[in-house]
Amino acid sequence: MAANAVSVTVVICSAMLLVALGAGEPGAKAQDPQPAPTAADPAVEKRFFTPRDRLQALRAATLFTPRAVTEADILAGPPQKKDQFQLHLNDKVTCEFTKAGEEKSGNTPKFDCSITRVEDAQGHVQTLTAAMDEEPVKVKFGRDNRETYAEAASTRLLWALGFYADGMFPVRVTCLNCPADPQRASGTKGTHVFNEGVIERKAKGRKMYEVPNEDQGWSWKEFDTVARPSYEKDGLKMIAAFIIHSDNKPAQQRLVCDGVEVNQATTPFTTTCQASRILIQDVGATFGGGGAFTNKTSAKMNLSEWSKKAMWKKVGTSSAPADCQAELPASLAATDGLSNPAISEEGRRFAAGLMCQLSDRQLTDLFTVARVAEEPDFRNADGSFKNGLNEAAVVKQWVDAFKRKREALAAGRCRMKTPPADLAVLDNPAGLPAVPNFCTARPF
Repeated sequence: MAANAVSVTVVICSAMLLVALGAGEPGAKAQDPQPAPTAADPAVEKRFFTPRDRLQALRAATLFTPRAVTEADILAGPPQKKDQFQLHLNDKVTCEFTKAGEEKSGNTPKFDCSITRVEDAQGHVQTLTAAMDEEPVKVKFGRDNRETYAEAASTRLLWALGFYADGMFPVRVTCLNCPADPQRASGTKGTHVFNEGVIERKAKGRKMYEVPNEDQGWSWKEFDTVARPSYEKDGLKMIAAFIIHSDNKPAQQRLVCDGVEVNQATTPFTTTCQASRILIQDVGATFGGGGAFTNKTSAKMNLSEWSKKAMWKKVGTSSAPADCQAELPASLAATDGLSNPAISEEGRRFAAGLMCQLSDRQLTDLFTVARVAEEPDFRNADGSFKNGLNEAAVVKQWVDAFKRKREALAAGRCRMKTPPADLAVLDNPAGLPAVPNFCTARPF
């Protein structure tokens, strides 16, 4: 068994203390307490955990896998399952409407649909076959819905750096048998096109949560108990501050398990979580200005607001390291959230070293795949570009703003908290022959 494996024994009859391991979909409803299942009961197929077992899985969870950052194909995104439709930027996706957005959690415009056909820019067509393992997908939509841009950018960035994230794929969606307003299931049903659609593919692993709290994730207070090196934990806090993930309440994060098995031969049943991971699952309110309230305009993919935010509240220099504090304005809704976090030098150095490996080409791809040029900020009422702008110019503005913030991250110096015995784990976690540095400042 892996070093971070968590084996748990579950008392099934303690129904009110059970923790269910669900599929991670917001629409999955918690069940009322039921009599203890028997080996012949289909309910046994559910995965049960106690609150204590959830905490053990959380503490043993991983949050980062080293990778060669410069090799990440940000335009293509994370690997996709071979038995599902392969999605690419601006693919034409045809699907059948299945569920309105208001039936799901959250307020952003969305709906569920079942994909039947995908056509890429070169005219290559994929069609649904019996061998495919497809379920209805979540589609977020709307040119004015800034979450579609923010989630694409933030998830690709986290994935490229080696942190865990869901896959968000910006496409053009043709919805069949679809209400004109699929969020509220209102308006004339027919064929409707949503050119600013983003399809969500959940990262692997089954979600852990305590019944009946289906939206439970993990809090940043709990995060501090995770048995990972301080540089990894502070590194993720640093990246959260960089993208201004201020709406960071527990429901925005997720704990997942792999290799879940229920042994019905034991009394009580024994459930095993082979490996656990933690990730930030909702990054729709990022690349903006943050703040006490999650304003749908200023807090989400807003170049002007994001550019104005400083990288640091407190930071030192090479000659005078300081007790550092990243700039992250807190949301009032973020109970046990992350607000202006203290950052150790090992965390800053780790995050900066990863970020400085991103090339200009990758940064251009990051904001291209986020389709920032389609945001209303850069368009006239008729959809045309404002004077002097085009797609390349808008993307470059975002890339330049990113690089300015990254320079502030690379140039700062903080005090060490728990320095590793070998600094190579900070500076070269993937064990590369040479570590690229696309920053002007040296990150370490």
